[in-house]
Amino acid sequence: MKTAIIVGGGMGGVTAAYLLSKKGWKVRVFEANNFLGGGCRTLNCGIHPYTIGPRPIYTEHEEVFAYLSEFAKMEKFDLLLQTFVAEDDQFYSYPIHEDDISLMPDKVAIDNELNNRSKIHENMNFEEYYTASLGNILYEKFINNYSKKMWGVKSNTELTDFNWSLKGAPLKKGSRIVREGEIIHAHPINRDGYNNYFDMIYDMAEVNLNILIEDFDAVNKKIKVKDEWIQGDILISTASVDSLMNYRFGELRYIGRKFIPLVLPVSQVIPDPITYLYYAGNEPHTRIVEYKKLYRYDSPFTLIGIEIPSFGNKMYPYPIKSEREKAKQYLDNIPENVFSVGRLGRYKYDNIGEVIFQVKDIVENL
Repeated sequence: MKTAIIVGGGMGGVTAAYLLSKKGWKVRVFEANNFLGGGCRTLNCGIHPYTIGPRPIYTEHEEVFAYLSEFAKMEKFDLLLQTFVAEDDQFYSYPIHEDDISLMPDKVAIDNELNNRSKIHENMNFEEYYTASLGNILYEKFINNYSKKMWGVKSNTELTDFNWSLKGAPLKKGSRIVREGEIIHAHPINRDGYNNYFDMIYDMAEVNLNILIEDFDAVNKKIKVKDEWIQGDILISTASVDSLMNYRFGELRYIGRKFIPLVLPVSQVIPDPITYLYYAGNEPHTRIVEYKKLYRYDSPFTLIGIEIPSFGNKMYPYPIKSEREKAKQYLDNIPENVFSVGRLGRYKYDNIGEVIFQVKDIVENL
């Protein structure tokens, strides 16, 4: 019987463990927490379910939605976002919507900047692109402070490798629903979220909790745990790719989040049909999520989650060209039968749907 070593028991690691176990592999999972599921595990504050940051699936693959629906009661929803602009004391649609400009106190100056925009080109950094395509006023209202606190940078000129388009200004037109008709947005509506999916692995694989990996030997598909080397026929890691490869090209930059769950004595805070609230100014937080909107449960009280950027954990890879080039060096040098998956493993802002699709592809092609 072939053996798979899986580092990390989050969504990617559990998916690999499940699919490999179904194929008859002996699977050994090593997880640093005292539970499976990672940031996707549903926790509770009183009776109120939540995850560390919202964990819906965003995917263009109907098969991913169908797959998770076997284990959790999934419900599709539209994604509608707003952001608070303190200088206007107003909430506007996010991404920036052209219909909101008429509501802004400086709409005449904004229209003037939009009518006199600079040309954009491929070599622009984040700040250059957004000021050229939106003008200085919208950039300052919506982008500048938010991006600085999101990434913990002093200047947005540091951000050089991000999604943008030569087609023109990143102003949304038409429907305010994000990516309407292109992407499936869905979330479990059962109170335990994806937990059933995670917990069934205990009966299918050897699960080792509270385990820190002391060292990797990727060439030989080995990990060091409690001074002992453990080897498999394959090694699947959801740890950061630089740690998997012993930091041979240098450490990669990541930023994380401090998360504060807060129960309030009202039945609902964020009005329908808005999904999440973002904060574009000097507030310490970037986003507030009301979890009833995802889990769809009834209660006279509600729980919100407040997210504050932090370097205390690793959640987001940086949109910086030099960092992504370094990550590519790691990925290009991963040995045969070793797989680095997930957001930390690929140094890419993957979501749940993409991670599941990625792991399914790996297992199918073994």
